[in-house]
Amino acid sequence: MNDSTLPRSTYAEISELAGVSKSTVSRVFNGDSRVHPDRVAAVFEAAKQIGYRPNRAARALSTGRTGLIAVVIDDDVSALGDPFWGMVTSGVSRVLMQNGLQTLLMVAPLDDDDGPVAHYLESNEVDGVIFAQVHKDTLVRKVAKSGVPVVVIGTPSDDATDIHFVDTNNVAGGYMGTNHLFKIGCKTVATITGDIGTSAGLHRLKGFELAHKENNVKLNKNLIAYGNWSFDSAKILMLRLLASNPDIDGVFAANDISAMAAIAAIEERGKRVPDDIAVVGFDDTLVSQTSRPALTTVKQDIVGLGQAAAEAMLEIISGEKPDSRILSTELIIRQSA
Repeated sequence: MNDSTLPRSTYAEISELAGVSKSTVSRVFNGDSRVHPDRVAAVFEAAKQIGYRPNRAARALSTGRTGLIAVVIDDDVSALGDPFWGMVTSGVSRVLMQNGLQTLLMVAPLDDDDGPVAHYLESNEVDGVIFAQVHKDTLVRKVAKSGVPVVVIGTPSDDATDIHFVDTNNVAGGYMGTNHLFKIGCKTVATITGDIGTSAGLHRLKGFELAHKENNVKLNKNLIAYGNWSFDSAKILMLRLLASNPDIDGVFAANDISAMAAIAAIEERGKRVPDDIAVVGFDDTLVSQTSRPALTTVKQDIVGLGQAAAEAMLEIISGEKPDSRILSTELIIRQSA
């Protein structure tokens, strides 16, 4: 029910309990900031007694909080085709809902630190912002400087050390997946990276490079294909890798979707997985478990990543200073490698 169209009997009841006029009740429920705080508090207490819940704008006037936490993914809407983001946001939402807060999902490139997204985040419409897949820290630092609580999913750049973050140990995961390919006998291992403009993409590539070093294998940069996490991009890149490097016998893909695209390209060229080319992914989303062959992958706690971000946000809102967290990874061996 809209607050401006409440039955007169409801206004009258709240008015009587609060000891204010019905017009004052109306002004409170419609977000009039000129109402004295004592009267606002009295109206909300009366509303609570009769079991009425006012709208978010009015509640924000009373408490100074909106009850909303924004989750901002630095990408275009095509990113939502990756099940990874659904799992992350479910982890965030689960924790927030248990604490009476709601999740506001926003997906937009954050290359403009003075654009519509920036203006919204700085306009007191949300109680905090969880940024994900950040390419540049400029907007993150700007929002944090404005006093809005900020948490980043991913490791910020070196000049943003004051920003709280949660992340997966992506270097270790990249190493783990690539090292497995060497240990099962692969000699020529390629990679399809994620977006290396993000910390996850860059760190998984560093893990790939580290595995070469640890196994005394010279790194061939022609075996590095720079992707963007998407199926279409990864398939095209895998076809190019096969055309220019016919001796490839192993592939580490930076996410499960890219690994599935690599398998499709390999099979399209008449080769078999894992008999001819072994493939390892990263994430352990449902697609890795249901694919044929079932995908060997580096498991990260995706839901836990979202939960950790939400828990950190709650601590910051409460005035605490939580430590940043790095979650561990685990190699899940299935049929593809």
